[in-house]
Amino acid sequence: MATTEKTGAAGRPRDPEVERSILIATQDLLLERGYAGTTIAGVAQRARCGKSAIYRRWDSKPELVVAAVRASQQPSEIPDTGDLREDLLAAALHFADAGDRSGLVLARVLSEIGRDSELYAAAHRVIGGPPVATLVSVIEQWIRRGVVSADVPVDLIAGIVPTAAFGSVTMRQRALEREVVTALIDSVVIPALSQQIRSE
Repeated sequence: MATTEKTGAAGRPRDPEVERSILIATQDLLLERGYAGTTIAGVAQRARCGKSAIYRRWDSKPELVVAAVRASQQPSEIPDTGDLREDLLAAALHFADAGDRSGLVLARVLSEIGRDSELYAAAHRVIGGPPVATLVSVIEQWIRRGVVSADVPVDLIAGIVPTAAFGSVTMRQRALEREVVTALIDSVVIPALSQQIRSE
């Protein structure tokens, strides 16, 4: 019984290889079958584990899928190149289509979040939140340095690229191209900050 397995596993460290296998299996199924075709049973079969091993780690399919997407991505780090534009680009290019496995997995999930409120909530918390927070931190970093005014609407400006990226995935079923992200930074974000950038 699942209850017995949970009780027996209490206090025992989870095998990281099992978790890794589950996440990779989830990514593979997302690429092959999309979100709707990715099931807990299918992941368990692909990862060669029991469904109970999955439910011990994640409460639901949306939580599992979001964890799989997160595992495919590089951690968001606050860039510090010494140049405002370069910092903004470094943070914003997280939303660009890299054409790799991570980008494809992310696109499969983002294309479904409008249809599943639980998936939307989990994706916003785990996938969308950290890179947006990185953009916010970049702007705040330059505010602290006295280059950008403290009056700048940080959240509004930081949300420009993420909002465009979300719209691209939901409407076009694809992530933003790198050139588009660069154009948004140069033609929208920096001009939006330009009235608030202080002369040194």
